[in-house]
Amino acid sequence: MSKFYDSYEAERLRKLIVNKEAYLQTLQGDKSKAAYQLTQREIMFLRSDILPLVLMNSNIVHSEVAKYVVKCFDAAVTHKANGIVMYISIDENYTDRPKIAIFNERANLQLGTPGAMEMYIDNMDCNGCKIEPMNINFNALI
Repeated sequence: MSKFYDSYEAERLRKLIVNKEAYLQTLQGDKSKAAYQLTQREIMFLRSDILPLVLMNSNIVHSEVAKYVVKCFDAAVTHKANGIVMYISIDENYTDRPKIAIFNERANLQLGTPGAMEMYIDNMDCNGCKIEPMNINFNALI
């Protein structure tokens, strides 16, 4: 949760999701599978469908990022590209070892499989500033 980037609505929704996830853990040993499945479905709905809308419409930073990504994607399609790699700076004042998130939907495919891709970043600014890459599973976000 980032108070700098999140609107009040987004922060409240994130807290609601965290509370529902905590409640879901208490239901794991419960005999009632219906309550567990209903809560799990509700969490997925809030995280996958509602949170992106709240972020895009209640926070100018998320809204501008969404516009930028759509424009870049459209430009790639126009140029008949098969994929897109982009870097979006979140904070220009980074530490000695900045963290860069990598979202690669093809990361779990075995190399040699059509479409498989391994991505990494070596350094930033050509000054040898080593980065800390964070491979984030895209499917875990959905």
